[in-house]
Amino acid sequence: MGVEKFAKKEVAALMSRAGSSTRASVGPIEGMINLGAGDPDFNQPEFINKAVYDAMVAGHTHYSFTGEPDFKEAIAKYYKKYGVDIDPKTQVLITSGGSQAIFQAFAAILDPGDEIVVFDPAYTGYNTPIAYFGAKMVRAKQVKNKDGIFRPDFANLEAVITPKTKAILFCTPDNPTGTVWTKDELKKLAEICVKHDVIAISDEIYTEFIWGGKKHNTIIDLPGMWERTMVLMSFSKTFAWTGCRAGYIIAGPELMKVLAAVPVGICSVPVPFQKAAIKALADGWDFVAEMKAEYKKRIDYMTKRLNEIEGVKCAKPEGAFYLFPDISSFGMPSMKFAMEFFQKEKVRVAPGSAYGEMGEGHIRFALVRPVEDLEEVCK
Repeated sequence: MGVEKFAKKEVAALMSRAGSSTRASVGPIEGMINLGAGDPDFNQPEFINKAVYDAMVAGHTHYSFTGEPDFKEAIAKYYKKYGVDIDPKTQVLITSGGSQAIFQAFAAILDPGDEIVVFDPAYTGYNTPIAYFGAKMVRAKQVKNKDGIFRPDFANLEAVITPKTKAILFCTPDNPTGTVWTKDELKKLAEICVKHDVIAISDEIYTEFIWGGKKHNTIIDLPGMWERTMVLMSFSKTFAWTGCRAGYIIAGPELMKVLAAVPVGICSVPVPFQKAAIKALADGWDFVAEMKAEYKKRIDYMTKRLNEIEGVKCAKPEGAFYLFPDISSFGMPSMKFAMEFFQKEKVRVAPGSAYGEMGEGHIRFALVRPVEDLEEVCK
């Protein structure tokens, strides 16, 4: 019996793609060094674990649909470091991690046939929810500058916008490229969003991981953008919380009414984890600093070693903890390169083609293993 006939048509289409995914084709294997998934190898601090337990003992175990008020207040306080004033009552929605933030943003605005523009190479996690809602992903190019850093191509962006375009989605710092958008680039994007009357969806999950003296800027407080911006955030990377599922969306009051109307009770964040997240925002920054120092060490080591390999070009990322080296000189599709690398060396990486046409000729390393493991990779 073909179960597809019972499935929602968008789900059936997604099922047909699943078998070809790199995750489906490469399972856990003894001795494998997994640099394919961006799951930090750090464990959250004990004081955060204790905060979860203390919250349960204190009776914080009831419904919390759009989020605890004190958690929203802590988020608003955190965002002041970027010079952004947020009303926690009307401009913050708590989500079950970054993935729900993405899904909820799309659920709130996308109708079948709508178009949403992403910058290619683009994070693969956007693909499924866009398809689920029957919308079309349109790709604007990121192109490499003389230093090998991908930058948004605004002429190409304007060329792909149509009357069906509902939103423009971008990520800063970017996964997979490591690009940190400049203030001038954000201003240009804001002008385009206002000109074409579209929404900006800003994925800012890697804000705490910025290198080389770069600075994180957000688009939401630029002229004309509060009423047309959704900022997506998560604790998964900042506090190594990938299994605890806490995130949020920041938006203006009118957009927030639309976001809050999407049913969230089936996947709201357990209240004890919200209380622990408050503790993390208050006392977790020494832990974050330790992670950043370790990531910096890994980035410096791996960038140097990769650039010592003939035919490989690897720019040092401006942000996040990924490397996206150019391996095009080997004359091999990135999917084939990644599969052969795994089969021969038991090292899992992500093929650049997974992130779009502009990613072809690259592979992505997630630096989520210690330097000792990276040394093994480079032998």
